[in-house]
Amino acid sequence: MAALGACALQLPGAWATEYTPPMDKSVWTVESSIFACSLHQEIPFYGEAGFYHRAGERLAMQLHSDTPRLKTGKARLTARAPVWRPKMADIDLGLVPVTQGHQPVSLGSGLSNRALTELHAGRELVVTRYPWYGATESSRIALSPVNFQEAYQQYLKCLVDLLPVNYDQIARTAVYFPSSGDDFPNAEKRKLRNIAVYVLADPKITHLYIDGHTDSKGLREDNLELSKRRAESVHQFLMAQGVPEAKLTVRWHGERYPITSNQTRKGRAQNRRVTVRVDRDAAPDLAANP
Repeated sequence: MAALGACALQLPGAWATEYTPPMDKSVWTVESSIFACSLHQEIPFYGEAGFYHRAGERLAMQLHSDTPRLKTGKARLTARAPVWRPKMADIDLGLVPVTQGHQPVSLGSGLSNRALTELHAGRELVVTRYPWYGATESSRIALSPVNFQEAYQQYLKCLVDLLPVNYDQIARTAVYFPSSGDDFPNAEKRKLRNIAVYVLADPKITHLYIDGHTDSKGLREDNLELSKRRAESVHQFLMAQGVPEAKLTVRWHGERYPITSNQTRKGRAQNRRVTVRVDRDAAPDLAANP
């Protein structure tokens, strides 16, 4: 049955159709870059399952099916002892949400890391759920630990080199300023450092637009000058981090474009800002999932 990849297995009190790679065809593939790391396995007659870690985000374990198979609801996740290790105990990892579609399962970081740990320990990882079309037998998607160790080491090396952020996280950034000042606190400096790190790493970045703004307190002329100083302070900071000046455009608008009301302290704090827009070519980087 193992050679078939997908087969009907007699279980205690139930039948199940299991999708799993045979031992001699169990392959773990690693895709790595500074933008994302993935570790995945092809499941014959089903699709793919694996672990995906995009820069700046948390790890996710996901199933990807060629055609929608699993019914919306809850699936049982089990770390199962392989047949060649009969003394190893099975571990019930609990119920996980399922959504009918081509990506029926996507686990959070905690459970995804636990699943990696169990594969590393030599257990199979099994997701069990009824199919959507009303069959009485369950479907089981099983990840094999065969040939996992070497690929896992490559995956860990990839994680070390991941950028601290991804493009979506820095494409539109607001840097906030105290009242009447053009200095920004350390938390805002961290935002700008992350922008610089990403811009210097991604050759598809084309340009950055820096726009200074103020709240409505004070004279319009003074606010226009203040917004200019704020935008220029961000410009200078990014240049000090190595961003080429040719990629930077600085603009200032005073109080003309508030994003919320200036009638409250909270609103004014949101309007005292410099926005940084990062443009890039449309070609995507290595995504977090297929």
